Amino acid sequence: MSCWGYHSCTFSSEPSFCRMRRTSCIMDGFYLLYLLMILLMRSGDVEINPGPDRIVSEAEFIKLSKLIEPSYYKEVGVNLEIPNAELDQISMQHLQRTNDALMTVFTRWRDKQPPSTDIRTLLAEGLERSDLGSLSGQLLAGSLVPNRTGAPFTMPGSQAQQPLSPDLIKRCADDFKFKYRTTLCKIRADPLNPDSIAQFNDMYTNLVLEEEYRECKRRPLEYRDLFDLKVNGEFPKRIMIQGEAGAGKTTFCAKIAWDWINDSPVLPKFVWVLVVPFREAKQYTIGEIAKSYLSKDNPATACQITEYIRSNPTHVFIAFDGLDEFDGKVVQEGEAGSKSECHQPKSADQTKARSESKMNKNKRQKLTQTKSSSATSQPRDNSAEASGSSSERSDIALRDILRSHKLEACPVLVTSRPWKVTEIRWDDRLRKLYTFMHVEGFSKENVEAYIHKYFQDDGATADQLIQLTKDNDIISENMAPYPIYIAMLCLMWREVGDEKREKFKSFQTFSQIFDTMFEFLRVHYAQKMITNLDNPSFNAYMSQIEKLMEPVAKVAFIGLQENTLIFKEDDFEHCSDSMETACRVGVLSQEKKLSSRYDKSSPYLQSTLFFPHKLFQEYMAGVHLASLYELDHYEFNRLIEQVVLPRKEECRYLLYFTVSRDKTIANHVMKCMVQGNARNIVNRDFLVDVSFESRDLDTAALVTGGGQSQLIIDKDMKAHTVAGYAFTGIHLDVVSIHTFLSKHKSIVYL
Repeated sequence: MSCWGYHSCTFSSEPSFCRMRRTSCIMDGFYLLYLLMILLMRSGDVEINPGPDRIVSEAEFIKLSKLIEPSYYKEVGVNLEIPNAELDQISMQHLQRTNDALMTVFTRWRDKQPPSTDIRTLLAEGLERSDLGSLSGQLLAGSLVPNRTGAPFTMPGSQAQQPLSPDLIKRCADDFKFKYRTTLCKIRADPLNPDSIAQFNDMYTNLVLEEEYRECKRRPLEYRDLFDLKVNGEFPKRIMIQGEAGAGKTTFCAKIAWDWINDSPVLPKFVWVLVVPFREAKQYTIGEIAKSYLSKDNPATACQITEYIRSNPTHVFIAFDGLDEFDGKVVQEGEAGSKSECHQPKSADQTKARSESKMNKNKRQKLTQTKSSSATSQPRDNSAEASGSSSERSDIALRDILRSHKLEACPVLVTSRPWKVTEIRWDDRLRKLYTFMHVEGFSKENVEAYIHKYFQDDGATADQLIQLTKDNDIISENMAPYPIYIAMLCLMWREVGDEKREKFKSFQTFSQIFDTMFEFLRVHYAQKMITNLDNPSFNAYMSQIEKLMEPVAKVAFIGLQENTLIFKEDDFEHCSDSMETACRVGVLSQEKKLSSRYDKSSPYLQSTLFFPHKLFQEYMAGVHLASLYELDHYEFNRLIEQVVLPRKEECRYLLYFTVSRDKTIANHVMKCMVQGNARNIVNRDFLVDVSFESRDLDTAALVTGGGQSQLIIDKDMKAHTVAGYAFTGIHLDVVSIHTFLSKHKSIVYL
């Protein structure tokens, strides 16, 4: 030991035997060290070539933050064990600048590690878990340093790749066509029966289309003329088609896809047509969505698809279906152009209401996280980075296309319920870019055509239902024009007897047809179990089914607050019996499909659940909201006043179905709405529509204030609202009525 520590001696003064002994000890030490290294290398604990430094430099962190696509932000953060709340906070601090947010994540993560940590290996493992294996390998190899040659860095799925070959472009087109032929262009003859699939031409019936022009006037537009439309000499690059719930917006998109598949002369010769339903695609970019449509063995990447669209924008037509199902705003605060005076809210209070709606977002999120023993809903990561603007050239977010910040020359059609279109109209820049149209459902002639197609083998039954639509003005004006309602009427008309058909003659409101439809479904299912309807156990079984629907109704309500229309089995983990019963009854539909390779939160083969139409989810949500009136009156009031009324247009059908449940509930809700009307938050037409759905004269009486006024009935006023005015009797006490008819409108002075 003395020789190992003998560093103060000088060779000139030490005795010769000490020098000899010290030399011997050193040789023995080197020999032992050599043996130790051999043993360690054989055991794998020491690398012969240790490679780059185990510490990751700031320059490498910066390079990583630039190379990682925005849609991977949350996944990388979670795999580095950064809490989700902290990730959201970092994202908000950097105002959606994902590069800066990722840099903060990396440095915070690094600073939390113990001094002896192998940062490089640990970070590489996190990237590997995030499906960023290419970057992981680059990091381990130490090749993330800036490229001094100036040559572009290439990473699969992120940076520029070889362009698609002509053969691969055609192969992608064939895959898109196969996707539409087997999914989008299959029409359910019965809206609640997944097995009632009909070929497109067997059921498709033309829809009424109207174009806006000059101060929001409308003129008819035939579908065959749509793609010949010219705005200042060229086909518009952004088209907004609005329509009420069930008016046929999704079917309209399917028609475009069908015509593309079959090389219809109506449609220009687009190389690709991409139909994107927002309910399924809100977290993805356009390249990722298109990639998910391809066959498993198609080698085209999302990046290559995006680059093709960017390089050939006029060769691709994009149809976005359901803007109202898109999470968040198209126009962000501080980013929009100047607001148009004529399209802004009518009062400061309305502006305040919209602001309060935004402030209540956190409360809605808190609500969605509330679980009970009967139902639950898992929080979702509707990533702002994925749906918002993106900084990487290879990544085109859907919102950037809607704003026309990207793919300006690409023709894009968007469908939406009317309330969401207002956001586009309020922005001067976007209002000038978009051409606005309306889909109005079926004409009276097309209603008859649809019914004959439905009852193609039973003309007598078809004629009976057609006669009903003619005899009942409410059905004729309110329900028959909407494909979803006429399909429901056809289904029930086919299944029930003459006695039940008589009940149809009394239909007045949307709520009545949904009440009847859900009752029909429960009876239809119960009869499979208990055939004798007079058996006391039949009513008991019906009550059991209704009880099992309560957790499903709660999940439906929570989903609306999150703007979630597609669910996973985990959303029903505490009420699996309810989920299974709802599927058997027909309230829910379930399908197993391959998840996108970009959705790492789900297994490759996953089961998804959804309501047959958003209206069915809104009906069930209304059932749940109405139940809170007795179960939790404070929460009911809070939701009505702080969530529903500030978003009244978005929640229109939810309100319809809620007030229809009980007259006491209807009266209470109407009092809240009348107070809002005094503050110009709720207009009179809306009050009339809601009171009409309640079918309660006491509720209608609350709307009758205000004295004499002028009522303008024109083609823009919905038949539902006209019927509502008749039901409320607001102006029946007025003696003098003068009617002036013009080409465009009827003006009634009361």
